[in-house]
Amino acid sequence: MLLRTILLAAAIAAHLHAATAHPDDEQSVTWKMITLTKELPGCETKPSPMKCASVQLAYPAILSTPSTAGKAAINQHIEDMLLTPIEKGKPPASAEEFAAQILAHYQAWLKHGGNAKIPWEVQRKIDVAYQSANVFSVKLFESVEQGTEHPARNTVYFNFRPDDGHLIQLTDLIAADKLNRFAEIAGKHLKKRASKSPEGEDTKEPGQEFDVPKNFLIERKGLRFRYEEDQVDPSSEKTPEFLVKYSEIKKLLRPDARVP
Repeated sequence: MLLRTILLAAAIAAHLHAATAHPDDEQSVTWKMITLTKELPGCETKPSPMKCASVQLAYPAILSTPSTAGKAAINQHIEDMLLTPIEKGKPPASAEEFAAQILAHYQAWLKHGGNAKIPWEVQRKIDVAYQSANVFSVKLFESVEQGTEHPARNTVYFNFRPDDGHLIQLTDLIAADKLNRFAEIAGKHLKKRASKSPEGEDTKEPGQEFDVPKNFLIERKGLRFRYEEDQVDPSSEKTPEFLVKYSEIKKLLRPDARVP
């Protein structure tokens, strides 16, 4: 009786631990975050750094998916995002090599007359944004800063099928003959989110048509779209993002859309 009680307690504890580690029973991908920071010794100079360049990387290493093929495909996509070269040259083979290339480029820049008081900072971070039984989505954020110049920043979403690692495109979700109707709905959301014009005023120039951005995130309640800084009005305070809820586009989805 005592042994049975102990085993029962252990089983309950194990169940509670699993529920804590995976609060969403629909999660089908496991991962661990990897971080890497590399910088030159000059970054530690106080109060003003001299000859300082730093690289900060963070990304999820996929541990398991419903299939080996899915794990390999998603990991390859993440590696491609992480290691895309900023400057022309040999593609890096690892995160360490990517960071080493940035630091070496900075040192070469100094030798060619670069100002040692101007620091460089490169950040590239990939976070898990959403996941379910049907979708695994990540958010790539990149920032490249050179001294006092305005940093170049970019945010891109990627959505995958956990079972095979397929990169999901909008045409995988919206029926081909419904894309125009979807663009109308999305356009209204963008105008509501980003326009500063009085209600009812058409700010579109003749011949200017709305294009649904290719940069989107699959979420629990809908599809979140994002424009980048070079795609929007310079007077905008920040890059517009807007959400199109599934309830609005239920009749436009493909039968095999499998969202969320």
